[in-house]
Amino acid sequence: MPIDKTLLRSQLREARTKIPAAEAERAALRVAERALFLVAEFGGGPEATPVALYASLPGELDSFPLLEALAAKNFPTLLPVSGEKATPLKFHLWRPGEKLVAGRYGLREPHSSAPEMNPKVLFAPLLGFDGQGGRLGFGGGYYDATLAYLRRESQIVAGGLAFARQQVAEIPREKHDEKLDFVITEEQVFRFHTDR
Repeated sequence: MPIDKTLLRSQLREARTKIPAAEAERAALRVAERALFLVAEFGGGPEATPVALYASLPGELDSFPLLEALAAKNFPTLLPVSGEKATPLKFHLWRPGEKLVAGRYGLREPHSSAPEMNPKVLFAPLLGFDGQGGRLGFGGGYYDATLAYLRRESQIVAGGLAFARQQVAEIPREKHDEKLDFVITEEQVFRFHTDR
């Protein structure tokens, strides 16, 4: 029987609510430490490697420890600004401490007047992932459209930040679903050799 994405999203959201705050905080710090090493591997030096993240929502693995660590090492840190549903995101320069404004769906975004840049490394939010690089997002189609666009236009490495308990046996994949190159959890780094 095919896996129902809606049901899987609901189950994964529920699982995240059971993670104690102290455990979530420790996980975010471990993930940030691992992610810094991985980003450094991609080369080009910090100033030449813009990194896109996202302003995490309650329940998501906190992206701000990684944003702060990257900014402290002089990586250009970018956050998305969303447009119409299922269209590629635009990424704008944002440094920790700068103001965020309310975007679509209650997301926090940099002001659209901030400089726009294309990332070389992108961390996509996710509800779940599998061992083949499959990603279950929130259903808006933004990141699938964004990854498809960026992969056509330039070389980009794309991954996710997650709690270990967000891994599932299989993510149902449709034609438009983009795979990830890696996922970092508090327990390990998964690298995927994907045909996308």
